[in-house]
Amino acid sequence: MFLFNALNEAIKEKNNILFVCHKNPDPDTIGSALAMGKYAKSLGKNTDYFCADKIPDNFFFLKGAGDFSRDKKKFSDNHDLVVFLDCAEKIRCGVENLEQFKKQTWINIDHHIFKERFVDIEIRNPDASATTEIIYEFLEQNKIFIDSEMATALLAGILLDTRFLSNAATTDKCVKIAGELSALGADYRKILQYFHLNKDKDVLRLWGVALSRLKHNEEKDLVTTAIFREDIAGNEFLLEEAISGLSGFLNATLRAKIIMVLQEVSGGVRGSLRTNDDNINVAQIAEEYGGGGHAKAAGFTCEGEIVEEGNEWMIKRD
Repeated sequence: MFLFNALNEAIKEKNNILFVCHKNPDPDTIGSALAMGKYAKSLGKNTDYFCADKIPDNFFFLKGAGDFSRDKKKFSDNHDLVVFLDCAEKIRCGVENLEQFKKQTWINIDHHIFKERFVDIEIRNPDASATTEIIYEFLEQNKIFIDSEMATALLAGILLDTRFLSNAATTDKCVKIAGELSALGADYRKILQYFHLNKDKDVLRLWGVALSRLKHNEEKDLVTTAIFREDIAGNEFLLEEAISGLSGFLNATLRAKIIMVLQEVSGGVRGSLRTNDDNINVAQIAEEYGGGGHAKAAGFTCEGEIVEEGNEWMIKRD
């Protein structure tokens, strides 16, 4: 793949590299950055990592997860290459007016549907189960050694984006790659332990509140629920698992065509959509609210407020 060669040449040519993850980080964006960062370090490069939000504690078993900075000045530092991981659009980075920092070569590696181009080199494959799958292919094509730490980071991204190889994003290809990463020493048990089995008690409490608010619109076969700011009780770090984890759980356990979890956030509403119906594309629904994603899993953030109307939670917009 030509773009893989361009990426590799850029890494070899540059000396100071910044790896950027999206806000509300998940294992796919973090695992991609850590694997790429370790490769860059093996070449003697200076590496930095940026994420606008705090990395949750359960990520810290991944080697290097504690190295991320939330300081936006990182974009102004002496970096000659910036690599974005799993960012469909620049707003996902959580940095306003990101283009003001554009002084270096920028590369984006992503598996979402194209929304905007804000980089010099765009490596995008919407058919990939996760961005970590693309990273694995890049490393394999360039015959780059993948050690157990890199394998664990990559496998974590694939497993969590496919809900442990069970959702609609799962393909024969990613199952094969997951097996190859396991053979390379990826610690499947730790991934399972930290990202699936050991739920934070506050997350489970929040899920209980959200489950008590479930509504089913039988005509649409749509299940909705809502999480409000007072439910978070000041713990904003519950946000990611509370909303995306819950929507995935409901999609796996309820008989409904569409699942939508709404979360009240500062300035508006965040939504997470899931479906297992082959005839439904929830990314199209998310796009109506300024978001996007995949046919079976998508999300958005928009202005408005959550309101209860009959058998459905909805977004009221001016």
